[in-house]
Amino acid sequence: MSIILVVTSITTDGGYSGGMPASGSRRGPTKGDQRERALLDAARTVLRQKPLAQVTIDELAAAAGIARSGFYFYFESKQALLAALCESTLGTSEEELAEWVEADGIDRDALRRGMARALDRWRIDGRWLCEAFVNPFPGPEILQVRERVTANGCTAVNRRIERDIRAGVTVLGDPTLLSMMVVKLRMIMFAHAFTNPDEQTDDALLDSLTEATLRLLYGTLPARADAAATASA
Repeated sequence: MSIILVVTSITTDGGYSGGMPASGSRRGPTKGDQRERALLDAARTVLRQKPLAQVTIDELAAAAGIARSGFYFYFESKQALLAALCESTLGTSEEELAEWVEADGIDRDALRRGMARALDRWRIDGRWLCEAFVNPFPGPEILQVRERVTANGCTAVNRRIERDIRAGVTVLGDPTLLSMMVVKLRMIMFAHAFTNPDEQTDDALLDSLTEATLRLLYGTLPARADAAATASA
């Protein structure tokens, strides 16, 4: 069975708002669209509590208020459903980093704010995000979508790097590889933060990840004002 994914936007609470179908039709959401979104939203909630392997299709269908047969009308498996959740994050990384991507200069603060927005998302949905984006063997359906989502995030970072190069800013390496490193580093560290919530504070993680990202791209950086003030005290 082929899966038709509806392009939706993600609200601040991780749910779905109404959106145009992928075809670009101007029709409003049908009952089928609404049921599919209800199933995705229900799955998001259920998968915050336990891994996909421990969740049954009956449980997912019940959480969405539909019959088991209704689940199979939209998705042929739990893996297909997780792939759809993965698809729903398409563009999210670019939105989170948009301020920094469009900024001039290093702009630590803009990068850190983007990182903080991403960390907030991982704190809520980290369980299924780990399954979709960090699991080395997620299955072909999920892997295909993951590669597309990751490539989309890399494109945003690469756009920033290419602009820096044109502006004469020294970038230490191949832009394509650097953008992938930036995206993967963030993903791995947020997954680690989710699975080890008490290991460090959010501030410590965000400060270190921001600094590591900038050093990866630009090498030696100007001292932060707060760090310089502390050193001179």
